[in-house]
Amino acid sequence: MLTSLFVLISLGLIGGSYQQSGKSIVAIGDSFTGAGGAGGVSKSYPIVAGKILGWPAVNHAKGGAVMKDIPGQLIKAASALANATHVIFTIGGNDLGVASSLMQVILANDLTSVSQKAKSLEPQLISTYHRIKAATRPGTKIYALPYVDFISVGNKIPNEASCHKIMDILTETLKKSTQAANIGFIESVKTAFRGHEMFSADPFVDGLFASSNAAHPNAKGYAKIGEVVAAHLLADQ
Repeated sequence: MLTSLFVLISLGLIGGSYQQSGKSIVAIGDSFTGAGGAGGVSKSYPIVAGKILGWPAVNHAKGGAVMKDIPGQLIKAASALANATHVIFTIGGNDLGVASSLMQVILANDLTSVSQKAKSLEPQLISTYHRIKAATRPGTKIYALPYVDFISVGNKIPNEASCHKIMDILTETLKKSTQAANIGFIESVKTAFRGHEMFSADPFVDGLFASSNAAHPNAKGYAKIGEVVAAHLLADQ
């Protein structure tokens, strides 16, 4: 799907038509969507996806955002949301504390308590998704994204399998919440870094122990997520 998408774009067969289609993207959420540590908004996956599709895109996501910050972002994005056809976002990672939770598993293999915390986010996620729906016009397509499973493979860190399990549980919690709120979920993002995990030969992420942008995609990673998101939005027309 991605290959055929980029062939069409490179030949100029879809970019112009989509620019005239009236479609547009608004992004909200946390640093995973904001891309602050990897070059800022211009490198973020919503802007990458918009460029691929030829759709205007604006990104109101902010690093460090938690679910209680979403209403304020919706207010700031109100003028763009009035005409948006697509809303995409990540939220919930900071409410869990993904990096600190993974360190808890790496150091103590405390899978039980971290799993319980992740699952406990479901009611607040559903409520947050309904807030987002209420701020958009009827017919707007709304998509939550999971967080990419960037954990290494090949036993490069202690309790590596348990770390992957945490990412699975968080993804499943997000997915169940989107189903309850009746919004979209771009599940393919979770595995977008397969072969490019932290400590791989060509990582798409800055690892848990990086001095900056730790546990977040790098520029290559955001470009890849943008490709995956663009393909999903195009297919879901």
